[in-house]
Amino acid sequence: MKTFILASLLLFLAACASTEGKIAWRVRDMALAPTQMVALQAPNRKIVATLSTLKMKKLLLAHFRIARAAGVRAELVIVDGTDPNAFVGLMNQRYAFVINVAMLKLIGDDIDEFAALLGHEAAHLAKGHAQASKSRSSTLEGIGTLVGVGLGMAGVPAGGVISGLGVDLIDASYSRDEEREADAFGVDYVISAGYDPQGAIRLHEKMLKASGGSILPFLSSHPSGEERIENVKALIQAKKTEQ
Repeated sequence: MKTFILASLLLFLAACASTEGKIAWRVRDMALAPTQMVALQAPNRKIVATLSTLKMKKLLLAHFRIARAAGVRAELVIVDGTDPNAFVGLMNQRYAFVINVAMLKLIGDDIDEFAALLGHEAAHLAKGHAQASKSRSSTLEGIGTLVGVGLGMAGVPAGGVISGLGVDLIDASYSRDEEREADAFGVDYVISAGYDPQGAIRLHEKMLKASGGSILPFLSSHPSGEERIENVKALIQAKKTEQ
């Protein structure tokens, strides 16, 4: 089986007082790969992960459907990372949903869980939470640049256009009310997009199990717990009652 090698984009994130370099790839580039599998290659030629092209197509479709249901525009980007995480970024003044490799592995092939993840982030955008969080944050500000590395040579369509994309990390420390609102509208978007909202419950259960008592990056900015799982269950039940 042939594997398409996708060169990386370099993403620099500034978090608090430290700067950490990360590796990034656009999902739409992966979905266009001419093979069944796509290998994510770092600048040092190390293969970070090998993913199914079909899975990337399904993820991209979920992204399109959720974004349309929420009425938002956003890019979808994958970054390297060992602890499951997802957040919102800006690319040349355009919003982007960013999911790391560890989160991809944690979720596996459950597209409904991906839809729930995207639905929650889309709700933060649609309801203005990301903008409000960015404006009120004085301690967390990300500045970065995406640089295309060899995508044109690798045969990725329009690969040269990717270079020069600016990425900013947005503080995701939303208030409890904003989190509750994002959960509620996220469930709406998932249902409107034709996905199973039960994926949201499975996602939170996986995150709790994966945390093992420690604080994962995703959990630090997107609170998850038994109480929240019960709240999401109640939201889903209420939607069923309305139908």
